[in-house]
Amino acid sequence: MDSLIDYLPEDCLYHVLSLTFPRDAYNFSLTATRFRSVVNSDVMWQAFLPSDFVSILSRVVNPVMFTSKKDLFFKLSKNHVLIDRGTMSFGLEISSGAKCYMISTSLLKIASTDTHYLYWRRISHPDSRFAEVVERIFPVRLNIVGKIDSKSLSSNTRYGAYLVYKLTKTCRDISYSIGRMRQQTSVTVGRQIRKSTVYLEPFYVKYTSAKEQFDLNRFTFKGLFEKSEFDNNVEITAKERDDGWIEVEMGTFYVDKEEDGEVEMKLQSIEGSLLENMIIVQGIEIRPKH
Repeated sequence: MDSLIDYLPEDCLYHVLSLTFPRDAYNFSLTATRFRSVVNSDVMWQAFLPSDFVSILSRVVNPVMFTSKKDLFFKLSKNHVLIDRGTMSFGLEISSGAKCYMISTSLLKIASTDTHYLYWRRISHPDSRFAEVVERIFPVRLNIVGKIDSKSLSSNTRYGAYLVYKLTKTCRDISYSIGRMRQQTSVTVGRQIRKSTVYLEPFYVKYTSAKEQFDLNRFTFKGLFEKSEFDNNVEITAKERDDGWIEVEMGTFYVDKEEDGEVEMKLQSIEGSLLENMIIVQGIEIRPKH
């Protein structure tokens, strides 16, 4: 017995599947042969690519070779490509097709990187997407600011901004280290601002004895319930990434259909707080958050 799907016009199937997400369309293709032929077409995958993908491809450092729009989509969702003379990277989230970026340190405003070489220096790093990263070589307060135009992001999407870095020297005294590594982050879009208190070391996985874990929890929970000067202030701990770097969420924001303006992301040391670790900053990554 034929399926009713077999009698639907192809244009109708294109329209319906284009209203879903790439992962949904792929799952549909596993359920019926008719879906499979539609999902494998260039027309279908062009609907999942950003409307300005041709313009974005014109900005890549090394040309992206692809055999079909589906091939292009999966290449961009698997690995970021460098754009704008290597100052940013671009990719797609595989489940939704939403745009993702990483802003390199060449576009970030980092206090003292250009004027006080005793504090920061620009170096190359084998694990970085970019030609240069910045390394702090003297324990001064952090002040890192990044900006991106909301028009370059996918509309109707909730994003998270993440500082991506490495710590090259760990404090031995945990009680001293934790008390001095709290940082303040903020994400500002228009009149909306979201602030958080963050810890740059993913210390939860590093201390396992019962006494150390008790002391750590006691310290952390004390800070967690302290009254903040910001109504939307929360505390966030960094985590290790699969690529060997560490990331900490700087905040979340929503880009609606009519969003027009600048997104500012900032991390700075809290007064009286000084991170002892030497830190290498790769950039700020902006990606969808579900």
